[in-house]
Amino acid sequence: MNSHRSPEWLTTTVSAVRELMIRRLEVASLEPETRREMEMALEELDVMWEELQGQAALLVRENERYAEFFQYAPDAYLITDAGGSIREANQAALELLKAPRSELVGRPLSECVAAEDRVSFLARTVGLMLGAAVPPPAWRARLQPRDGAAVVAEVSVRAIPLKKSGVGGLCWLLRPAG
Repeated sequence: MNSHRSPEWLTTTVSAVRELMIRRLEVASLEPETRREMEMALEELDVMWEELQGQAALLVRENERYAEFFQYAPDAYLITDAGGSIREANQAALELLKAPRSELVGRPLSECVAAEDRVSFLARTVGLMLGAAVPPPAWRARLQPRDGAAVVAEVSVRAIPLKKSGVGGLCWLLRPAG
């Protein structure tokens, strides 16, 4: 089954199966045993659908909770893909790099590092991008905000592993050094 299908697809499918079962129950020629089995199956479908909707609502609440935690964490957090392009940035990261989200997302994180620190920055993280298991210890790097002087920050990074193999992305913690 395609995991990228929408909730509307699932709702439509369950509704269609339910309607088909109800139409079959309306047929007068059904054997009593078959009718009973269909009614039980319909009840089970309704119970499973209610449970699934409850779980979906719980997942939505948990996702909102995670998003709020990430967005308003006191430290700057970034998520990059395995190639180093920024995919997510929280409010503290936007403030540290003095850039709107629209200018950061999709941009390589290395472009936010001062030119004189860029080679060292990439050397420390390329192993993680290729799937190395051990993250480098925290280090200091000069970040270059969109406007203004470079900011010295303590940088920590961890790989976000894919379930089967490889690295799905990198999670970055940036703290102004001072």
